[in-house]
Amino acid sequence: MRPVPSVLDLASRRLNLPRSRRGLIETERVLAAVRVVLALSSLLLLELRPSDVSPFNEVVLFLLLLYLAHAVWLLILVHLRGEISKRFSVLAHAADIVWPAIISLFAGGLNSPFFLYFIFALLAAAFRWGMRETSITTVAVVATMAADAIALTQTPLAKIIGQPFDVTHFVMRAVYLVIFAFLIGYIAESEKRRAAEALSISQISSQVRIESGLKGTVQTVFQELLKLFGARELLVVTRESDAERVMLWRSEKITGTPDLVFTWRQLDESEQQEYLSVMGEESAGAVWRNRNTVSSITLDKHGTRTRGQQCYLAARFVAEHPFDLLLMCAISAAPDVSARILLFEPRLGGRAETQLRFLQDLANLVAPSVYNVYLLRRLRSRAAAVERARVARELHDGVVQSLHAIAFRLYALRTRSSVAAAEREQELLDVQQLVQNEAANVRHLIQQLEPLDFDPRHLVDFLAGMVTRYRQDTGIGAQFVCDVPEVNLPPSISREIAGILREALANVRRHSGAQNVLVRVSRQRGGWVLTIEDDGRGFEFSGRFSHAELEEFRRGPLVIKQRVRAIEGELTIISKPGQGARLEIKVPDFARASIA
Repeated sequence: MRPVPSVLDLASRRLNLPRSRRGLIETERVLAAVRVVLALSSLLLLELRPSDVSPFNEVVLFLLLLYLAHAVWLLILVHLRGEISKRFSVLAHAADIVWPAIISLFAGGLNSPFFLYFIFALLAAAFRWGMRETSITTVAVVATMAADAIALTQTPLAKIIGQPFDVTHFVMRAVYLVIFAFLIGYIAESEKRRAAEALSISQISSQVRIESGLKGTVQTVFQELLKLFGARELLVVTRESDAERVMLWRSEKITGTPDLVFTWRQLDESEQQEYLSVMGEESAGAVWRNRNTVSSITLDKHGTRTRGQQCYLAARFVAEHPFDLLLMCAISAAPDVSARILLFEPRLGGRAETQLRFLQDLANLVAPSVYNVYLLRRLRSRAAAVERARVARELHDGVVQSLHAIAFRLYALRTRSSVAAAEREQELLDVQQLVQNEAANVRHLIQQLEPLDFDPRHLVDFLAGMVTRYRQDTGIGAQFVCDVPEVNLPPSISREIAGILREALANVRRHSGAQNVLVRVSRQRGGWVLTIEDDGRGFEFSGRFSHAELEEFRRGPLVIKQRVRAIEGELTIISKPGQGARLEIKVPDFARASIA
């Protein structure tokens, strides 16, 4: 369980986290609306209980009407503007402190029913900023109350207004304000920090894009981390348990320029001892200061301080990477991948322990997204390798062998001395037909390697066109049936569906010897179903097999299984040797749309 914010966090330099400009204007609009309601309720109070402010009812009424006009003007102003400046907020806040001081002079002093206006000023400070500004506002409010007290006792206004002054009552009111200010400021500061941290994590997570690749994604995330923390250098050490490989990713600011250096390399065994710090059993984060090899603070994976636990750095590491402040957190992106993040000289503000907790939260939330990019790139790399191997096999077993056969037959035809004209003509015709067939095979291979580029909103039309071209090119009786008027799938899923159909049709042409193929798209509860059925030889196995069984027994087309897995679908194969085969691909509605 994460600890509650410490009072030391409030006293230390505030975390310099980004704040939304839209959030600032929305805050002012809320305060402006509350200000109008406060003015109207004060006028209603004056109407219902005029004795509370007698004998200066008319003066108080005039001041309240001015305050209402001021509140309405601010309300209109903040709704007309798209954004506001800090100066506007400061001036509006100063007015919120001055107005109750003026009204209280003629409305009972410390006993004024409009003491609530001072409370509003404290709430506004907490709502706008946080603990520090609320404390300053408290001092200002108490000072204005003291000024009112002096005006009511030591100036000519004392004879005119004639309000009594009680020191004890004044002190009690001031103590109430201080206590209230601390509570509301503490709550507001904590909530604003959480909101700012969530915004920062969201902004960095948005930089994780599959199209950028693993290197581009890691580089962008590193840049955002360095910018957010104002740090000098960032190191990430990743360990893959299955490959027994340790990688070092590094990003560093170039002194005197805004440019960053980004590098990565694999560590050998001697370097692993240098970069992998020794951690306690319960430790997941640590803080080092002033080039010490022993940590000054350690946290567990929940962000709670661990007692009696310390982390150690290698002396050689400290010599190569000197620091005044170093934060380190350990994360586990997956069961087989772990990482340690080391951040040098962070300038985010706040205590080092607070910065480390934020780094832990950020890393644990962003790391899975980066790991997904890594997994998808690895999956695509393997799929591409399988595809290249398949193309190489097709070329070797098909085109290359046919070319050898053509060359041999042409050689035999050229070297034979006596060949009848009719026999020569037939031989040349056979060679020509063989060349045409292999040209068609090469064309099909090229078509399969072409990227699928179409409007995902017209998926049904694209699949129908694919089946039509297949029928025209191969002579196989291919039909397309769609049981629904429209198919709504994300663009990435639509591309994968088209790729699956193209691969399935290619397999039918190469291996099944089918005369007819039926492609059907239908809707079932919870998802969509793509069916490819042929009347060819079928697979070497017989029966109905689920996706899990196909994986377990290593049966079925590998490329199609990988594509179906990538969209979180389910593949089922029904095979009848000598009678044909049926492939059913179920795509759930919740299939992830993040695949590019």
